[in-house]
Amino acid sequence: MAEMLIWVIPLVPTLTALLMLTTGNRRILSGLDIGGSSVLVVLTFILAHEVAASGPQAFGVFRIDDLGLIFLLLLVVLTLAVSIYTVGWLKQAVEVGNMKAETLRYYFPLVQAFVATIVVTILADNLGILWIAMEGTTITSAVLIGYHGHHHGLEAAWKYIIVTTIGISFGLFGTVIIYAAASNVMGAASSMSWSAIMNVAHRLDPGIVRIGFIFAMVGYGTKAGLAPMHLWLPDAHSQAPTPVSALLSGILIKCAILAIIRFQMITAAACGAAFPQQVMLVFGVISVVVAMPFILAQRDLKRLLGYSSVEHVGIIALGLGFGGAVGTYGALLHVVNHGITKAIAFLAAGKAIARYDSRDLQSIKGLFTVAPTCATLLMIAFLSLAGVPPFSIFISELMVLRAGIGHGNWVSIAIFLAMAVIIFAGLLHHAGAMVFGKPTVTASREPEARSPLFAMLLLAAIMILFGLTIPATFDGYLQRATEIVIG
Repeated sequence: MAEMLIWVIPLVPTLTALLMLTTGNRRILSGLDIGGSSVLVVLTFILAHEVAASGPQAFGVFRIDDLGLIFLLLLVVLTLAVSIYTVGWLKQAVEVGNMKAETLRYYFPLVQAFVATIVVTILADNLGILWIAMEGTTITSAVLIGYHGHHHGLEAAWKYIIVTTIGISFGLFGTVIIYAAASNVMGAASSMSWSAIMNVAHRLDPGIVRIGFIFAMVGYGTKAGLAPMHLWLPDAHSQAPTPVSALLSGILIKCAILAIIRFQMITAAACGAAFPQQVMLVFGVISVVVAMPFILAQRDLKRLLGYSSVEHVGIIALGLGFGGAVGTYGALLHVVNHGITKAIAFLAAGKAIARYDSRDLQSIKGLFTVAPTCATLLMIAFLSLAGVPPFSIFISELMVLRAGIGHGNWVSIAIFLAMAVIIFAGLLHHAGAMVFGKPTVTASREPEARSPLFAMLLLAAIMILFGLTIPATFDGYLQRATEIVIG
């Protein structure tokens, strides 16, 4: 059963995309989008039960364990929420002319193709297929980033392609180097299999593995949005259609983190944990520091959220760098918490931008008087991103901080705390200015469409739940994933 599911799950979005190409009817396309995403959720939950009961499952070049399962669960939940949100969002976008009705037959299949490439990235046991799938996400998402066809969108798409392609080339070099190290020990036949390499990682040449990890870290770190390789991220997140922005920040950059974790595990087994952890700490600190001034000075709402993603990816890297059970658990939990929260933030921001017909923070004022539910959702998303309890991100950030104290790296802790306090103040300032006060421009006061509100409320419920308690089943996945990472 589980072996069959491993192959069926990536086929679902692929077949959904192909079916979508047969029609241009918006209602049918939306129905296929939600239907395909719902099937993906159901199959993933069944697979999750199988993994919990029987352990890691593998078939051919695909493999799923508790570590990959966390990312897959995040993907399918976000995909379904975004599909529901898109129904109402797209209706309004077509009415005001932001989306052309005749192009919808390509928009929906592209989103499903994008999801399919992410699924393959998560399931891939073969490091070569992992790299190919990651390149596949670049192709599909680049088209979506520039989908509106205007100058800024096309510029952001080209910038994304150039920066991430150069970056992912380093990932290819890292993959080849690890393959060379493994083939010296186990022959060429299975030297691209991550699980097979892990079985002999302690016999690999430490010097070669270190070089391979550095290349992989730079390559996949570019796709993850780690500074200083993050240059594509703010532009891409700000110019993409709102549902795509939610997926880019919510799950795409997290899949690159999963790839980094896979290479980190090989390196730790070959060289000891200290070296890859130190590299992760360096990139984590740089990311948090670089994001801070741009968050404070930003005037574009979606670019602000993009730079916030750079900060939070840095926090994930810090958790993995501090290591141990607490740091690793906190980093994996932060993957989920940030993915859910940032999706809410982008979806709510999209509705706010539509109300004011502007992304300028100076123009978006008094949102609570215009759209109370949207304003509340945007506010709680910003509160969570700022690390305010009892929202979910506070819990995972606290765990990362605890791990840092246990690790004894006081310089990294001091920098992290200083940046967190400053960013906390900056985010609350931006959120307060948007939500409260008197609108400075004529804003649309039309009733909110039900589907976007339902999608955002669904994600908000998950975010608040994870801030109060982690469900026992999901905690089990996190615990077992932590054990996998730390060995």
